[in-house]
Amino acid sequence: MASASSSDQVIRLMTMDGAFRLVAAVTTDTARGALAAQATGDALGLRLAELLTSAVLVRETTAPTRRVQMVWRDRRGRSLVADALPDGLNRGLVNPGEDAPVDPGGDHILQVNYTLLNGSLHQGMVAVADGDDMATALMRYMKQSEQIVSMIAVAALPGPGGVRACGGYVVQLLPEATKDVIAAMTEHLGNLEPITSLLEGRGRTAAELAKTVFAPFEHALLAASPLRFGCTCSEVRVMTSILTLPDAEVESMLSGDPLEVRCDACGHQYVITPDALRDFRDSAAAARS
Repeated sequence: MASASSSDQVIRLMTMDGAFRLVAAVTTDTARGALAAQATGDALGLRLAELLTSAVLVRETTAPTRRVQMVWRDRRGRSLVADALPDGLNRGLVNPGEDAPVDPGGDHILQVNYTLLNGSLHQGMVAVADGDDMATALMRYMKQSEQIVSMIAVAALPGPGGVRACGGYVVQLLPEATKDVIAAMTEHLGNLEPITSLLEGRGRTAAELAKTVFAPFEHALLAASPLRFGCTCSEVRVMTSILTLPDAEVESMLSGDPLEVRCDACGHQYVITPDALRDFRDSAAAARS
């Protein structure tokens, strides 16, 4: 289920000398949509907002044309899940399949999943010690699982809708980088305002954030694309899922009252009538024959 329009965006730049690539994203509206659908806020909501931003940054850095899923799991296995899809849709889940709350503090595991070009599943995991922020965890993941040396900043600030500003950036070190340009970039980033200040100052949009981060370095735009909260759910997917149930259960639904099914990710409510389900089942059977 697609969401309303958003001003969120992700931008990719590269320095003209080929030394660095930058991915910058502002995800405020996207995060607000996800938090509203999950009815979460406070520390847990901010963590989910940062996880959504991180999923966007990883997708744009490693696999722009593929879906990236990131999982933030506590010591008891309860989790936050963020999905970043190549069409710009993004969604989040709080503790799918579990009733106990996710612990926002303590040690965690950060897991990243996406499909490689050969069809196999990439799954990378790193331990996150209590007190480490999302950027620290993400830099560790990029170095250990992707072999990409990166400088990363991610933040979500509390406010209306759970988040008043959310975004981040990745500066990726490329093979053409020399010691001198690495030193210059390191010094520049070290002198930048914290990402929390940038998101409310010189980096309110993805374009402003990217320009600020790469300001002293001649660079070129590689790509820019919109981001928004949304979901891949649909009435067809709901009915397809229902028809995977045992035949006796399906028959009971066909003779019962309309079904109300809520998507866990986006909160959209579907009402499936027995007639609609019967017609869909018959059409699917005819298509297979």
